[in-house]
Amino acid sequence: MSAPLSLHALLQQLLYTICEYNSTLIDYDSPITRAPSRPDDFSYTLALGDSITAGAFSRGFQTNPFLSLSEWRGQSYAAGMDNGAITIPNFIKHYNPSATGGSRGSNIFPEICFGFICLPGSLGWNSAVDQLNAAQTGALASNLPHEVDDYLIPQVKKQNLPINKFKYINLQIGSNDLCWLCGQAELEIGPGSADDFEKNIRYTLERLRKEIPNSVVNLLAVFKVSDIFELTLNQPYCSKLLPSIPHKNLECACSLLGGHIGETTRALMDELTDQYNERLVKIATEYQKKKYPDFAVVWQPEVVHLGTYPIQALSDVDCFHPSLASHELLATSIWNRLVGTAEEKEAPVTWTTAPQVRCLQPGDRIRTDTLL
Repeated sequence: MSAPLSLHALLQQLLYTICEYNSTLIDYDSPITRAPSRPDDFSYTLALGDSITAGAFSRGFQTNPFLSLSEWRGQSYAAGMDNGAITIPNFIKHYNPSATGGSRGSNIFPEICFGFICLPGSLGWNSAVDQLNAAQTGALASNLPHEVDDYLIPQVKKQNLPINKFKYINLQIGSNDLCWLCGQAELEIGPGSADDFEKNIRYTLERLRKEIPNSVVNLLAVFKVSDIFELTLNQPYCSKLLPSIPHKNLECACSLLGGHIGETTRALMDELTDQYNERLVKIATEYQKKKYPDFAVVWQPEVVHLGTYPIQALSDVDCFHPSLASHELLATSIWNRLVGTAEEKEAPVTWTTAPQVRCLQPGDRIRTDTLL
């Protein structure tokens, strides 16, 4: 890979003057799977997922306490397009200045959808901010059909996205399933089970393939959420809201308790993590074998290891959601691996507040066969 550039240099030059833009790199007519597209081919960025992709609480405590609970969607690693934000859509936009679809700005309160607790139809989204980011705070894998059918596909049609233009779709889900349905690791039936998880992923990908052609879906592995317990244990950083009360992971019931019960539920979380990732690999492999001319699924293995990160990797609002620094690290790390080999994609992401950004080279292509 080429020599990296520091995040600070990107910030100083507002992202757009670091990697020289070269329009000769773009090849819009190459079928996605026969001649893998480049990141600078993308004209639109889309996303599906949960509160991580929604950018919930990422900027931490604010002077105005109500803003502390905001979704900072414009700075989401996966979907943000605020000016100067370190995000995958903005890296794409650097090479293709006309690219659009990323979220801009923030929602004062989270757009919540958790299992059956969702607003009907498209009422749960603020399209002026969200744009083509359908992620909702609290979302389970079972909420993906709602995101794709009730918001993303209608928005794509409403905005009349050209069929022949390439779209990047970021798909990350599973953290809330692990936190609330960890018992399914043993029950193996019903909501949150590996079978149910697989069913919802398959449904979502097929809807994307049929309704939003010329797309590349970056399918992200589920990371080890159980590490949050040890990372946040007895941390003053996590008690800013109520300093006199020890922090508890109230947003993640399966990682809430200590003692034998807590050890058991966290072990179930880890078991379910492995089950989910096995299903994701299975699904992505099948799509890579099919070699559709206008649709591809690329696999991004787990690279986030919370157990090795400092507490600043989490928002000090709740010590559960990623901080802005984590969003920037995720954005650069996934971008750097977008054109990587299978081995490069698996390289773990070590913690740093000055991540390195890879500039595209003329021979770079998104590999749609890393699982074959």
